Amino acid sequence: MMNPSAHATLASPEILRVIREAFGDAPVEGISPLPTGRSGSTVLELTTGGRAYVLRRHDPSRPMHRSRAEREIACLRIASERGVAPPLRHVDGPSCITIVEKVAGTPFGRSATLAPGRLARLVDTLRRLHEGPPFPDGMPIASVAQHFHDSLRRQGATGLPESILRAIAEVSNLTERFAHGAPCHYDLNPGNILETANRTYFVDWDTACAGDPFVDLAQLGVFALPTPEARGELLREYLGREPSAQERARASLARVLALAFYAAAFMHVSASADGSTELTATPLPIPELLANLGRGRAAPDVVASSLHEAMLCEVRADAYAGAKELLG
Repeated sequence: MMNPSAHATLASPEILRVIREAFGDAPVEGISPLPTGRSGSTVLELTTGGRAYVLRRHDPSRPMHRSRAEREIACLRIASERGVAPPLRHVDGPSCITIVEKVAGTPFGRSATLAPGRLARLVDTLRRLHEGPPFPDGMPIASVAQHFHDSLRRQGATGLPESILRAIAEVSNLTERFAHGAPCHYDLNPGNILETANRTYFVDWDTACAGDPFVDLAQLGVFALPTPEARGELLREYLGREPSAQERARASLARVLALAFYAAAFMHVSASADGSTELTATPLPIPELLANLGRGRAAPDVVASSLHEAMLCEVRADAYAGAKELLG
């Protein structure tokens, strides 16, 4: 085993205990931190026996920590068994620590089009997920948005714009019948998608729950497949045919929901990063925004403003009005 003091700054006694239980006396050659999202979890890469693993410890200070962690672990177990998530090596129930094999893949690149092989692998992973065993229920997107709104209010802001709250409530009401239709990831941004030569994997299951599979598709369309043509191709490949009028309507509503959700999330991130709690940044056209994101040059407030403006454009479009009439 390793010398505990060598990793004391990264691995707590609890983490060291779980590593020992997972790998016994096998030496651990090294531990290093990995970037984390907004969940606040501790994420470490460790190497033992010449193989790399990713350890995740859920933030115990988060509201409803235990129930959220147990839901994520339940979803991760199913996704791993389905080959959608990396193989799960170890779970420690008391600490809510998980260890998965590290996939030697690259984050999903933003692209106006996908080569046939890449699109097929992505769709195969989506289908494996959505056709698998049920996930437990989670927090509805409307409730997540309300959490962001309340958090911003506590920081002295007016909260989320009424346009975001109204769009999320409207779409949620119209699509309630689909809201628990399939196991869903519910945060399919490019950083949570890993591509290998032969497979596509989804990682970071913090928001996974029973949900509407069209929301997963719509989230892919926000950052990974930004053009209408690419989104249309994804939907056709996923369905295996041309979409029906109802399916096109669901896709239109889900896109508004995805844009509103990510705009709200980036407003919350911006407030946490620099205290900015209003949509004051000048919005960028989505292609320019994504180019800046790819270069690491898009501040959270710019992302929030840009996604909010894109959401407003979708809400004003004839397709949205038609979708509301068809599904209302």
